[in-house]
Amino acid sequence: MVNDLKIKKYWIITLCMVFCSLASFAQECTDSWNRSGEIYFKNEVYGDPKGTLINTGVNITYGKYGNPISGLTYEWKLYDANGTLVDTGNSINFLILLTKAEDYKVTVKVTNSQGCSYTEKIITGRDPNACIVPAEDRFQGSFDIETYWRGIPVNVETPLKLSNPSGYNEANFTFKWKLYNAAGSLISTGIQPTFPVTFTAIEEYRIELEAKDLRGCITNLTQLVTPIETCIYNGGERSGYIATDNSPYNNGLTVYANESNNLSFYSNGKPSESFTYKWELFNAKGVSISASEGANFPMTLPSGGTYMIHLKITDPSNGCETDMVQGILCLITDSCTNDNPKSQKVKALYEDLLVNLISRSIQGETDAQINASAPTAEFIALKPYITNGRKDKIYNYVSKSRNYTEVSGREKITGARFSFSPDREYDVDAVIGWGVGYDSKKTTIEQLKKTIRDSLYTDFGQYMTSEEFITSCKSRYSGEGKMSKKKDGSDLDYCDFGSQIRHIDFCPGTGVTCDPAIIGFIDNRSQTVFTHEDVSFKFTTTATNLTYSWAVALESGEIINTSDPDITVPYIYKFKYEGTYFVTVTAKDPTGCSKTFSRLISVRDTHCENTPYTFKFETADTILNYEWKATDTSGHIVNTQSNTNGTYTFTPTEAGNYEISLATTNAENCVTVFSKYVQITSCGGNPVSCTQNSLLTPKVHSLFISLINKLVTTPNETDVNSYALNEIIALASYTTSSRAKIFNFVNNSTAVSFSFSQNGAENDIFLPKSASGSISGIDLSKYFGSQGTTQVITNYSDGSNNPAGGFVRNIDFCPAVECFPTIGKINISRANGANKSSTSNHSKI
Repeated sequence: MVNDLKIKKYWIITLCMVFCSLASFAQECTDSWNRSGEIYFKNEVYGDPKGTLINTGVNITYGKYGNPISGLTYEWKLYDANGTLVDTGNSINFLILLTKAEDYKVTVKVTNSQGCSYTEKIITGRDPNACIVPAEDRFQGSFDIETYWRGIPVNVETPLKLSNPSGYNEANFTFKWKLYNAAGSLISTGIQPTFPVTFTAIEEYRIELEAKDLRGCITNLTQLVTPIETCIYNGGERSGYIATDNSPYNNGLTVYANESNNLSFYSNGKPSESFTYKWELFNAKGVSISASEGANFPMTLPSGGTYMIHLKITDPSNGCETDMVQGILCLITDSCTNDNPKSQKVKALYEDLLVNLISRSIQGETDAQINASAPTAEFIALKPYITNGRKDKIYNYVSKSRNYTEVSGREKITGARFSFSPDREYDVDAVIGWGVGYDSKKTTIEQLKKTIRDSLYTDFGQYMTSEEFITSCKSRYSGEGKMSKKKDGSDLDYCDFGSQIRHIDFCPGTGVTCDPAIIGFIDNRSQTVFTHEDVSFKFTTTATNLTYSWAVALESGEIINTSDPDITVPYIYKFKYEGTYFVTVTAKDPTGCSKTFSRLISVRDTHCENTPYTFKFETADTILNYEWKATDTSGHIVNTQSNTNGTYTFTPTEAGNYEISLATTNAENCVTVFSKYVQITSCGGNPVSCTQNSLLTPKVHSLFISLINKLVTTPNETDVNSYALNEIIALASYTTSSRAKIFNFVNNSTAVSFSFSQNGAENDIFLPKSASGSISGIDLSKYFGSQGTTQVITNYSDGSNNPAGGFVRNIDFCPAVECFPTIGKINISRANGANKSSTSNHSKI
């Protein structure tokens, strides 16, 4: 035992002497530009700057950018893995011979007339009989299989090769390539620097490469590759943006009412003339008002507000398509606030309330205290002009502070937001520059409020209705170039002064002045509307003792039916023809105050079971063979037919949703596939969607809407999967995805969309937004299974709806069983064997 201790003490002293002397050696030198360099040797041509074969002499040298530095003297030292000095040298080249496959250290002290510099390098001895250079060592880890930033398309020959790091020369290597499919079967090999492959299926392939340099040292590389659809691969060829001729830049679409504009697609890929186009313009209610198939789209918008332009771009050379949806903000020059004599009064009352709230925050009241306080005189004065809310107090007040600027120990306040209803995040959002502070010793309350009022900026130039946000924005650096815009959602990040305001009537006398306001929506329980059937409509509201006057109008506005005035029973109407209609109701309370609501209704012809329907394919091509197929929602083929005349008669025996697909083959054996969906109903008039009778549909629909409303509030730069984790997990059991996660999330002022998979050809969810209400539900009457894409009408909390653009898929709205959270415990095992339990709830996935 005594001898062991002596040996350990000896090694400790020895190691200390070695490393201490090395440290001292380094510390006595300093860096200098005229001595700065690096240690290198010839093996760097193999991308192995730290390895050399054992028992083979190699010259180590010192220089900059591969060249020697004049005027230097050298002191070289070589140490083995134990820190033992193995060799020394004093010339520019230092010949070393490594004898073991382990790490060595080379140091050099270079000296000139101004002083000395110290450099060291780890060199690894490599066994020539089993020489492996790890991928992270070869060319500093940049030696890898090239997979291309755009991805690799399916069914297209693609040359696989090594990436091209600095100094790489393929002549210094030999290659062995292997390609495996998803089942693990070897399907191709190669020995050339470039390995051409053709992926024939969209699945995960494994590529293995053994790259051996001329010394015999091997680097093994593995790469997993999943090819993508051709149209996804070349999507960049159809990328671009929509702009007007008056402003041909990608800065959003903003036009003026009654101004002639020409929309064009500005391509980032192929020339714009390479494509064909289908344009369609929708108004704020989601009604299509214009369409064109020209390269340009002439447009004159009749009134201010938000419009949507849909554009389908098709590349005729390959049939690939890209759908674009973009909002158009139409500005006005004749806001009602220009002429309404009470507008300035209401503006002053609004500013009185805002100034009072912000001054209270600056003086030290907390947000919680302000939210709990009784309504102030300023709120009571504004109350008659609040159009939506309880009108009893403000809610959800949040002050915004400048965290790193204080006055008398309090942070400066840069703005505030609040709402008139507890179920809305905000109705007012204001910013006041770089913040206002308060020092009671230097400033009176009156002076503080004047400073706040001078920091407010409100421009009503685009005000049209209290139900939409009116947004004002000004930068302190913009001078007279102030900005004013109206849009939905909060977008004041680049504003030093400004606000967003809704649910305040700044044109009193021109709108609804009911107190309390009548709030509700038109309800049609059957959802799907067919011709020649009695359709019942009612008005859903919390108000009491209302009477109703109903009307049905064509899309053009022509009224085709009215009810008796002031009825209290549901309104029943039978539509004769397929098309789009407006159903309107005027609700009136006992005081005579009234408000009108409108809903867009899509009416379809009734298609009955056991009735033959004939489909015809129209084409200018001749000598075609046709393969027809009818498939139900379960994927079962229920009917097939082959012919050469291009017509197909199908007699459905059961109600449901069917896909009619057609494969055409020409004389050159080129095959093109087309498809069309048709809904068959039982002619008793009841919709056949499973959602009409499933007891679990309301639950899944509620979970889905809860997720949507959570997603639309996701703050900028926030991970949506963390922010909406609980809502995602709650719905995950009813999706076709194997993971409780969403991808490709987009949330802007016009729509919310996302997918349950990472590499889908299109998103699974797309729902348009409304400027005047949150998303309250979707019409699932066309739903016949989770695999197909279901076009839905999007309903909003203000009673309006949008029948265009919305769709869902990969959600089971008619599940066979209900999923409940699984209760369990996570046990943490300690080193002493004790357990600590943590209970957590998780949905079954």
